[in-house]
Amino acid sequence: MIRSGLLLICWCVVGLSGVMSQQVKTDSLQKRFARLATLADTLRPDSLKNAQGLKDTLAKIVAPTKPAAKHSPRKAAIYSLVVPSLGQAYNKQYWKMPFVYAGFGTVIYFIRYFNIRYHDYLTPYIDSYNPVTGAALRTEAPVYIRGQKITRTLTIEQITKGKDFYRRYRDLNFVMLTAVWALNIIEANVAAHLKTFDMSEDISFRVQPDAGYNSFTGGIIGAKIVIPIK
Repeated sequence: MIRSGLLLICWCVVGLSGVMSQQVKTDSLQKRFARLATLADTLRPDSLKNAQGLKDTLAKIVAPTKPAAKHSPRKAAIYSLVVPSLGQAYNKQYWKMPFVYAGFGTVIYFIRYFNIRYHDYLTPYIDSYNPVTGAALRTEAPVYIRGQKITRTLTIEQITKGKDFYRRYRDLNFVMLTAVWALNIIEANVAAHLKTFDMSEDISFRVQPDAGYNSFTGGIIGAKIVIPIK
């Protein structure tokens, strides 16, 4: 009788252990299936789209709403070619415009100065020669000396030297006028390049917000460090 009772107790213990072991295995499998289901849910396309949308939203908040217009050195050069000092105005360097006008005004003044005196000598020089044969009609001729405001009688040789002198410097100022125009164009182009050229020695990094997607945690919001390479 006692032996039968012991056998019955042992049988019950063994059966209970099997049931508990089966329950533990079932719970472990359920947890694994739940984890796989969660992972599959996070890998859905709509989750990826949500993470990308979050990242785009943060980028719009940080970035300016309207990108700044690019400053064009080519436009600055063309503007100064068409109208002197207009390229400096395009560069918003208005203080340079009076210097451009002063350069052109000075050169134009000397062109006019030497051209008037050149014609003061040219007229008596032409009148001293026969237009058909080229023979000299006289050895002296009156010339108006504009600087002294008097008329003096000069030899043909003196008249020729005076005429050549003023013509040479008048033509030289035409060359200088072209040089001033070219300098005006070059300066506008270089200044436009320098406006967009970063000459600072700042190599510091910056921190900006970022959003990403992780297979285990889903969409995440964080920050990233950006080091500019110039």
